[in-house]
Amino acid sequence: MSASREKKQRQGAGPSDKAAQAQQEQAARKRKTVTYTVIGVVAAAAVAALLIWNSGFFQSRSTAATLGSSSLTTAELSYYYYGTRNYYGTYGPYIGSTFDSSIADDEQMADAANNVTWRDQFLEEALTAAQQELALYDAAIAAGYSDADVKDDLDSTVSSVKSAATSQGYSYASYLRAAYGPYMSTGLFEKLTSRSLLAELFQNDKTDEFSKGYTQDELKEYYDADDHADTLDTFEYSYLYFTPAEVSTKDANGNDLPESMVKTKQEKALDEAKNNAAQALEEYNSGEELSQLIERYSPATSGDHVTSMGTGTLNTVYRDKLLELKADEAAVVENSTSGYYMVVFHSRGLSDVPTRDVRHILVRAETTTDESGAIVAPTDEAWAAAKEKIDAIQAEWENGGKTEESFAALANEKSDDGDGTTGGLYERRSEGSFVAEFNDWVFDAARQPGETGIVRHEGDASAHSQYNPQYWGYHLIYFVGDNEPAWMGSVRSTMASDAQHDWLHELTEQYEIAQSDGANYIGK
Repeated sequence: MSASREKKQRQGAGPSDKAAQAQQEQAARKRKTVTYTVIGVVAAAAVAALLIWNSGFFQSRSTAATLGSSSLTTAELSYYYYGTRNYYGTYGPYIGSTFDSSIADDEQMADAANNVTWRDQFLEEALTAAQQELALYDAAIAAGYSDADVKDDLDSTVSSVKSAATSQGYSYASYLRAAYGPYMSTGLFEKLTSRSLLAELFQNDKTDEFSKGYTQDELKEYYDADDHADTLDTFEYSYLYFTPAEVSTKDANGNDLPESMVKTKQEKALDEAKNNAAQALEEYNSGEELSQLIERYSPATSGDHVTSMGTGTLNTVYRDKLLELKADEAAVVENSTSGYYMVVFHSRGLSDVPTRDVRHILVRAETTTDESGAIVAPTDEAWAAAKEKIDAIQAEWENGGKTEESFAALANEKSDDGDGTTGGLYERRSEGSFVAEFNDWVFDAARQPGETGIVRHEGDASAHSQYNPQYWGYHLIYFVGDNEPAWMGSVRSTMASDAQHDWLHELTEQYEIAQSDGANYIGK
């Protein structure tokens, strides 16, 4: 083969070494461009995913639990979790709770003996609450209820939350996130609140249905069964409580006395209290009137012929001894090192005294607070304004037919007490259920159905400080009439509660709880 032909063949076979090198470099540049483009796209996607993740988009939509065939997202479970948490944070001091909202939920123990953190407890209670509400809501819808039935209540709740948000410097949405966790939205809050309100309405209606469904024969049958009499009988008894005099721990010069000397003085004071109780018992057994004994001894506390329904309401210190005594028999009972009770048992049995039903409208007299936050009683002008308003309401009722129905409508519209749905009704109330002025008017023996009256009640500025304003004002009262004895109402309540418990258990059985991974985003 000639040199020229070989050259031509090489040229036809492919590029020269130089050209091939150039092509390789160009291809390498192209591959790098493609690689960098892919890396750029992946990086951009990663940044976007991170931003979305940090926004809670994925977490809030994760499945946190299943309730039978239904599921709860993380955001939905948060509604119940933080609702439970907020309850303990607000009312913990009043129910003996150790929860500290300044410490992470999973870093403090609710039950150290069983290694249960507050997060564990909140989550358990939240799941149970969600289970019951969903079961009730579904049953309500199946029974013909709808969200429209609680629209007004929902609007009122939302309005209250918005007002609270504004007063604390939050927007509506940010307030909800602060209260119910980072995954809460306004739409979800309103959806779940509507569900909660409808579930509550349906449950209350069902309870009322249970309660009204029992005949008086069925109530008496319940009373006669087992030991129900112990919880339903009205007990009448008296007591005088003798406590030791306070003992000084210092001598005349203000120096601390020896511990042994203080102890001896305390024992002597306790013996004196015991002797006084024994002496009072002896005098009672000799025919002395209880009122005279109370006046003579001025015990720390006393009660002359007090009544109480059910053994559960009796003081545990002397309850067992009281139940051992016969009619008008007395005994002395030691209360550890605190003192001695002289108790007298008078009688027990079903009380046939009827309860009473009333409706009322409250117009509060405006109170103020001083620089320290203490409540200041209403001024004369505030009382006058409240009286003018209650008089106008009474006049409106008298000019509008003077019926119970019209009074109830005015109560829903104008009363400063209640939620505006009950018509100001108090049912099956026993004497002593109300503040003195209200009680005296309602339980006047001459009171007749349909009568109305106005009473003024002044609160105690030293008590119930955070709720005190409701105790100052005028009450317009409508006497509905007598109702069945208190024991029957108690039986109705107990039987209805038992029936409701069984009904709820059956209702929630199909909503078996199973926790999912989305719950891990809550409370940590």
